[in-house]
Amino acid sequence: MLEGYSLRKSADLIGDVHFVTLFYWRHKVLSSLKQMDFEKFSGIVEMDETYSLYSEKGKRNIEGRKPRKRGGSSKFRGISHEQVCVLIARDRQKFTYSGVLVKGEL
Repeated sequence: MLEGYSLRKSADLIGDVHFVTLFYWRHKVLSSLKQMDFEKFSGIVEMDETYSLYSEKGKRNIEGRKPRKRGGSSKFRGISHEQVCVLIARDRQKFTYSGVLVKGEL
C-alpha cells in the first residue's frame, strides 16, 4: 500500500494471499489509523498543503458533472472547487498527519 502497488500486484508479491483479502485488510488498516490520536506533535513541525482532484470513485450517480475517465483533469485552470486541499504535517520525530481540509481553495 505504501509503495502504491495495485491489489493484484501486492498479492503476487506477498504470495498465498488473494487480492480480495488484501482489499479488506487495507480497509481495516485505514479505519484503525482513523482511530489513532494524531494531535500530539513535538518540537519543530513542518506543514504543507497539496491539491488533488476530488474523487467520487465507486459512486454510481455523480451529480453536477460527468464521470472522469482514467483520472482526467479539471475543467478549470488553477485551484478550483473540483479539487480538495490535503494538509500534511510532520515533526522531527517523524510523527506525520495528513487529512483533507476543504474542497477548493483555502
